[in-house]
Order: sequence, then structure tokens, then C-alpha cells
Amino acid sequence: MSASVMYSGDEIKTFIPQREPMLMVDALYQCTETSVETGLTIAADNLFVDGKLFSESGMIEHIAQSAATFAGYNDWINKRPIVLGYIAEIKKFALKTPAHVGDSLRSSLSVQSQAMNITLMNAVTTINGVEAATCKIKIFMDK
Repeated sequence: MSASVMYSGDEIKTFIPQREPMLMVDALYQCTETSVETGLTIAADNLFVDGKLFSESGMIEHIAQSAATFAGYNDWINKRPIVLGYIAEIKKFALKTPAHVGDSLRSSLSVQSQAMNITLMNAVTTINGVEAATCKIKIFMDK
């Protein structure tokens, strides 16, 4: 995992269409043609926080926006128009460690296959180096 941040805060909005209060990525650590590493520090006013607990749906949304960051960054770096993507499928989602207010999520996604406008990625999210969630996510790009 990369330690330095390439982009953070409002800079992330260059790559994805989400805005507050739905913005669930606040750091881009690295991005290649086949992988991405993103982060999110969970604030008390996060839309997906109930009490001090970050919901499973919030974790899934963070992973989906990490996939969108991957696609948007690669379009941007290659000077292509950034297109909208949609979750086509989430498989084998497992929440192993719940996240709480103040936790910093770190997600690593890697491309497993790409065909036409569909990308299948494996996702692993950690909290302080401990595996918190895993899944396979399929994204459809509206090209």
C-alpha cells in the first residue's frame, strides 16, 4: 500500500460525480491501469453513520466510489471524457470488522477482467491494517 496521498479533499471531485453528503472517498493514494488505492476518514456527520457506527451500505458505497475513482482518474490521465459508471453487481460482500467514527478506511481494488463497458474488480478495505470488508464489484461504464 502506498503511504503518500496523490489527491485529497475537493481534488477527488475531479474524478467522480458524487458530492457532499454522498462523497465517500477523500483520498487517492495510487492509481494504475489495473488498480486503485483510496481512503475515507469517517466523520460524525457522515450520511452512513448511525450513532458512532458506519453502516454496511456506507462501506459498499465507499468501495463503489473507489471503483469510480479508478475509472475517472484513468479517463482524466488519458485525456478522455470522464463518464458515469453504475454498480452492476456486488458479490461475496463480507463485513469482517465494523468501522466507527474517526476510523480511516483504506481500500485497494484490482481489475480482474474488463470486457466492453464492464469492469470486474476485487476489493479489500482495511482499518488500521486490519481487513474490514471484501467483495467483488462489477461496474458498468456509460460510454
